[in-house]
Amino acid sequence: MKVAGVLLVGGALLGCESAETKACLTSYAAAQEKVTAVDAKSKPSVEASLGAVEAALATCKQAQRHGEVDQLISAKNQLVAQVGALDRRAKRKARKAPSAEELKRLEKEGDPSCPKGQAYRPEGSKEIRCIGPQLAEMSAGVAARYFEELGFRVTRPAPSRVEAEHGAERTTLVYAAPPGDSAPRCIELVPAPDIPWLEALTRATGVNPSKLKSTTGKVKLTQGELSYVVDEKNNSIQLGDCPG
Repeated sequence: MKVAGVLLVGGALLGCESAETKACLTSYAAAQEKVTAVDAKSKPSVEASLGAVEAALATCKQAQRHGEVDQLISAKNQLVAQVGALDRRAKRKARKAPSAEELKRLEKEGDPSCPKGQAYRPEGSKEIRCIGPQLAEMSAGVAARYFEELGFRVTRPAPSRVEAEHGAERTTLVYAAPPGDSAPRCIELVPAPDIPWLEALTRATGVNPSKLKSTTGKVKLTQGELSYVVDEKNNSIQLGDCPG
């Protein structure tokens, strides 16, 4: 099977292995069977595979089987990301359908509720262009609503801070205090494991990926030039005036 590239490579049970190792390899094989047969479009199927992977991960950690643990962690992260993607898709479908009049207006003028450069096509409609601000340009209130509509868990530990999380994907936006309608001064991105940093940074800024040639650089937005730093080892990006 392939869900965002998840693939477990199995091992064989050996008679001379310890009981803990045998338990690890047995549960690993069971997880492999689930992962191989998973239906990437079915949330119950993906969750069943995730459950098998998590059970094998706990067993293999106890057996200190580092090779199996590394593969299981990778599989777990990508399955969690797939569950998140299915949740967001379901939430978009559950939204109240716009009226015929509203659809005509959106087709003609564009949709200000999604970032410029993107587009979508409702059933029975022409493609609708997005004309709203990029994530890196959104005010605190707009960013919070944007992530809530996508199905993220959104928290506001302070008026000047918006935190959005869905599975392994996390976004933190830090604003000046009080935030008002200003754009964030710092954005910290932890994309889903299957999303490369180039795509994550492009989604947040709308900048043409051909202009992002290095893991450090600057992007130009409405609030001016913002520096960015990519930490490939930890799969994270800092954009703007961030601590450290």
